[in-house]
Amino acid sequence: MDGSMFDQAKRLVARAADYQKELESSPLASQLIDSSTPVVWLGNAAPGGWLTVATNPSPKEFIGRDQQLLSGRKARFYIREQGVSMEEYKKDDRKLAETIRFYETYFLRDSAYRSWFGRPGGAKLEGFLNGMGGSFYSLDGYQSVIHSDLFPIATKTHMGRIKQKKELLGSAFSMAFFEDKLKFLNPNLIILLGREHCQLLERHGIQFSDPVRIERYPGAAWQTGFHSNLGIPVLGLHFKPSEQFLGLGGGMDRDHQSHGKYGTKQALNEIGSEVWENLSAVFPALHR
Repeated sequence: MDGSMFDQAKRLVARAADYQKELESSPLASQLIDSSTPVVWLGNAAPGGWLTVATNPSPKEFIGRDQQLLSGRKARFYIREQGVSMEEYKKDDRKLAETIRFYETYFLRDSAYRSWFGRPGGAKLEGFLNGMGGSFYSLDGYQSVIHSDLFPIATKTHMGRIKQKKELLGSAFSMAFFEDKLKFLNPNLIILLGREHCQLLERHGIQFSDPVRIERYPGAAWQTGFHSNLGIPVLGLHFKPSEQFLGLGGGMDRDHQSHGKYGTKQALNEIGSEVWENLSAVFPALHR
């Protein structure tokens, strides 16, 4: 990352820190994780890669199974020292630089949240991406993929259970910050994880095609879109490869195939491969 890009990155982190500070005086204050910092992206922020987009960082990125804060070698992100406020944090260049180092090396460290992202060459979201020809883990021959969220602040409760979810994701801050983050990351492809995110961004200017179902896995649908302001192709998934049964529940699809099968490495590879074949026909300039 060159000096200019690094300065942009620090400004984005400081801006997200300002917002987290604002939330400390809001009804969401009880949901903020003590000593946590914003998560603006995960992975090597080199322009021209693919970007997956979900809701917000999981509480498991900061809190371990013992309900204690992940710190030291277990830390996945920068942890503020005891007594350091968000205001002090965002004004400290060293702290911001260390925060960015955590982002950039996330998938290079064993501490990455692999039970959600998947292991190198495994299932989950990584398995789907491998089928498309991409990887979070810099695998040889695969397109580099990084991750980000619409809302850059981790909450103690999963966002889906928070009453203000729609308000937070669709807020002026979230939409403007996401737009500026896209300008900074400059991806070649945006991959939205979940129909609700497609619907949200459709209301904010991204035009989508009608959904298409996966031939061998008809319980999973996807659609194409285009971010006209930035000229970036968009893939919208109506399922979540990173979550059990792809967020479809434990039922059967129209072919009487269990949704549970959709979460296997083989199925995710096949789904990703079929999506890529069709996506690359819609956007011939896409590369991997």
